[in-house]
Amino acid sequence: MQLDKNRISTGSKNWIRYFFHLHEEGLLSIGFKFKSNSFEEALHYIFNKTGILYGTALSNLYTSQKFVAHLTKEEKLKLLLFENLFFVYQNHSKEQIENYDAFLESLNNFYDQFQTKIAPWEFDFDKKVALKLEKILSERVKIRSNITKGNYWLNQSANGLVFIDVLLYSAFLKDNKLDLVNRYDDFVLKLLLYLTKAAFGDGKIEDKEKRLLYYLLSSSHLNEKQKNMVRSWINKEAELNLKHVLKENDLDNKFIFELCIFVTCGTHTVHPNEERNLKKIGKALLLTSVEIDEAFLVGRTFVFKNKASLAILNEEKSSGILLTAIQKKWSLILGRNKEKLFSEIKESKELMDLIAKSAIRELRPEEKDQFKSQFYDILKSVPSLAIFLLPGGAILLPLVIKIFPDLLPTSFKENIISKKEPPID
Repeated sequence: MQLDKNRISTGSKNWIRYFFHLHEEGLLSIGFKFKSNSFEEALHYIFNKTGILYGTALSNLYTSQKFVAHLTKEEKLKLLLFENLFFVYQNHSKEQIENYDAFLESLNNFYDQFQTKIAPWEFDFDKKVALKLEKILSERVKIRSNITKGNYWLNQSANGLVFIDVLLYSAFLKDNKLDLVNRYDDFVLKLLLYLTKAAFGDGKIEDKEKRLLYYLLSSSHLNEKQKNMVRSWINKEAELNLKHVLKENDLDNKFIFELCIFVTCGTHTVHPNEERNLKKIGKALLLTSVEIDEAFLVGRTFVFKNKASLAILNEEKSSGILLTAIQKKWSLILGRNKEKLFSEIKESKELMDLIAKSAIRELRPEEKDQFKSQFYDILKSVPSLAIFLLPGGAILLPLVIKIFPDLLPTSFKENIISKKEPPID
């Protein structure tokens, strides 16, 4: 697919403002048709259709494929999370929003209250709200994992629980006095409890089910005491008790049950007795028989269509998954800039002219300076390519680019809004 000139680069600064620019120009719109005007039904449809419920971005909400074909999976998920938050705000405001700053301020207030849960440091050093939120969203789609303990497979995975941000933001818009941290902890503990119960539906827990549960546990921001409690659930079914779990709204319970289906049907063939136990869990979540049957259909359909693209469900060894994922990520990042790299070379026509002149005469001092300037600009793109080809270069490259951003040519910059007046932040 040909990349569009208006593509969004969520790995570069100013992408939120650029998103608003494209939306204001009428280039972005929701690509789904909803069967009813119910917000809950629309959100339920979006969560499953886009894949955000399962921690992946199969498709974006407002942004067409031509704008995001060059993005990595993590970058697409970051954009998808932002799109879902934007959709929730639009629905809450009951109008097509024109004042994007009001949305940013609302989202900033939400994450400020959620600060102790989502990040170990403050983001207040960035005074521009949009840039601050870009940093926050980057953190939200990541998993922090200790690579020295062998959890390699976690490092290729994005946060599988980012959909909870959307649910919490929706609740926050209705009541900004909510204790978001406690509400998050209650929901995540309830979710992991039911998922573990579902995994034990056939009397034992499969290795892939356990791996998926630990992946979701690592995606959470529970404290160590809470994490140890969940680990005890995973290792000992007898400690599970569904009676003490707080009740949530119907939509939350639907999402929990659909993830139960995902954990079981995505890892092995579910036998009739296990399916009956899963239906009991659906009843415990206060779902009707029709809602339970619909959840099975939705969950199984999702797994059938997308299992190949979900690395967490594959049989590949953890270290292989990590290296393959990093290789793909940086190959994509370098590959998607090939058009700009060609552009850099074309712009070096003066350099080629100077080389031709040097073959027949000595270059003048000003021509030598021009040669150095042109040649250096071309060389700025070479280190990144050379590092990538070194053994282990795929892992080293992100760090090098972060420390030495000047290695990339200036024409690699993206998210530039072509307006005479800069947007107010």
